[in-house]
Amino acid sequence: MPTLLNTFATGQSAGTAVSAATSGDGAAGTPFDGVTVGAGNTLTIASGGGANVTVGASSGQPAYVEWSTSLTPSATSAMLYASIGLDFAANPGTGLAIVRGMSGTSQRWRIELTSSATVQIRNAANGTIGSASAALATGTHHRIEVAAAGHNSNGEIEVRIYAGNGTTPVETLGPFTSQVLGGPVSSIRYIVGASASPASATSVHIRYVGGSTTAWMGPAVPTPTVGHVWVGAVTHTSAVVSYGMSNIGSARLVVSTSEDLSSPVYSSAIAPNADGFLKLSRGSLSTNTLHYFGVEADGALLASGRGSFRTDPTPGTPTSFSVAFGSCQQTNSNAETFAKIAERVGPYGKARRMLHEGDLHYRDFGAGTTAADVASQYKTSLGTPNMVQMLSTVPTAYVWDNHDWGGTDSNAAAPAGPFLAAAYRQVVPHYPLATAGSVAIHQSFVIGRVRFIALDTRSQRSDRTLAESSSKTMLGTEQKTWFKAQLLEPEPLKIVVSGIYWRRDAVNGDRWGSYQTEWAELRDWVAAQGAAVGKVLVVSGDRHALYADDGTGGPSGGTYWPNVGGAAFDQGSTGAFETWTHGYYSVSGNLRAYGWLDITDSGAGITVAYSGITSADDVVRVSMTVDVPAAAVLPARWGIHLR
Repeated sequence: MPTLLNTFATGQSAGTAVSAATSGDGAAGTPFDGVTVGAGNTLTIASGGGANVTVGASSGQPAYVEWSTSLTPSATSAMLYASIGLDFAANPGTGLAIVRGMSGTSQRWRIELTSSATVQIRNAANGTIGSASAALATGTHHRIEVAAAGHNSNGEIEVRIYAGNGTTPVETLGPFTSQVLGGPVSSIRYIVGASASPASATSVHIRYVGGSTTAWMGPAVPTPTVGHVWVGAVTHTSAVVSYGMSNIGSARLVVSTSEDLSSPVYSSAIAPNADGFLKLSRGSLSTNTLHYFGVEADGALLASGRGSFRTDPTPGTPTSFSVAFGSCQQTNSNAETFAKIAERVGPYGKARRMLHEGDLHYRDFGAGTTAADVASQYKTSLGTPNMVQMLSTVPTAYVWDNHDWGGTDSNAAAPAGPFLAAAYRQVVPHYPLATAGSVAIHQSFVIGRVRFIALDTRSQRSDRTLAESSSKTMLGTEQKTWFKAQLLEPEPLKIVVSGIYWRRDAVNGDRWGSYQTEWAELRDWVAAQGAAVGKVLVVSGDRHALYADDGTGGPSGGTYWPNVGGAAFDQGSTGAFETWTHGYYSVSGNLRAYGWLDITDSGAGITVAYSGITSADDVVRVSMTVDVPAAAVLPARWGIHLR
């Protein structure tokens, strides 16, 4: 048989039950032929790598993984090798079988961890062959290797005990010859169960298991694995990179102005959370400079997990740049749209940002959703190749919409909200969130003389079916107050990032038409501020189309702010049923598209050129230009402190 090795690095969330079907996923290794978990026991993926097994306080209820059909049955005289890496927080409540050579349901040999944490070898009749002289220490990585050749009267067996990945045994048992081992082995079981009823449950962390017919296994060091890499929250001096990783103890970010990562600076080293997520940040970077990054895991620089970003100019500096935007993708999408965004080069180079306005997936999390469900979905959504390409090279700012919040028409009462809010903060490289302790994720950032204001139009909204009143809200009181303050900041151009477009549409829908009192309040407030607000452009995507309006289209005298659309990344399309001054593009099937803004700041005026692009053919389907005239760019306002 070939060498068998499994590290349990399936990519599943911590706490997920180990199963034969998923045991070979990700970087785990050879899948198991069977997984058996008796009543009262558990066998689950562990945080940081490996698996946790708990054998309940009941005899006759094993919990184990097994190779059988993957294992060529050993000949009577052939040597079979097996190994297990493990640690445990407390001594077992009773003897615990950790590796067992089997022929069908018959034991050939057994390696046992006793209640005093010593290692014993037992034969086919469960008689003791040999015992270690020293107990294994709790909270310590141990590797136990066995070599056995089965025979009724002259079988041979030897056990070597190592400290973790050491190469010299701390103790060797045997070799013991002339043993009754009963013949060849057809399966190996790892962590089998208690030999008698323990006083309490016994828990062990399994780091890896292995088997071979050729040689002692040696150190089985699980390979650090990067599931996703997402750069975001970029400023003129800093950046944050989010990782999904397995088989690491801690990691730090490596940042350099050279692609080979020479002469780097580092972030602090931190450990991943229970689901393998970690966010690494680095400040004191050079302004308006291209940086490259990688990740150092447990002291080793990985070949994977690399990317790049450009820091922003000092806020207030006239700067020309491009951004991409859009929303709405099939669950676990690997659409070429993301690769096209990563590769597109505009007149000012690659996009400084990707503005993701929601519907990262279409899970529609509802009642019964668990934290593990949400974490697992982030792993799969962010781990597809084209998503990785975009997220690792285009700093991406993300806010949720309906399908990645609580589903169609969902609002502040979405039952999965607390899990979604917690996972967002663990996974997403976001800018400072405006409300501490809230689920809300509205946030803002500045590039040059442009302020981007990202709204959370889901987690704070009232039920749309309520009667109109001053308390019925899309944004919530705190976010609305914050939004007004953002609009009065000194940047002459504000770009509002919103899951839904900015116009008062039909009543009883999922957009502003069902929140007309608040819509009118905002409209009247903006009108009262006059020039203090500056020029505003809204970018959105929920409509599943490419569209542009200069603010005069739509019902009730227009939208009052220009609107442009950039969706769907990878979803169906919706036809037009109202006026859009500069065009509307949809298709009968899947519309793979995105929006692109080229922002030209001459120092006097600012011009924004919008392009709505279909990714399959790189054709601009809708376009519009928005001007911020010189008169609206007030130099005196730059004396105001930038937040």
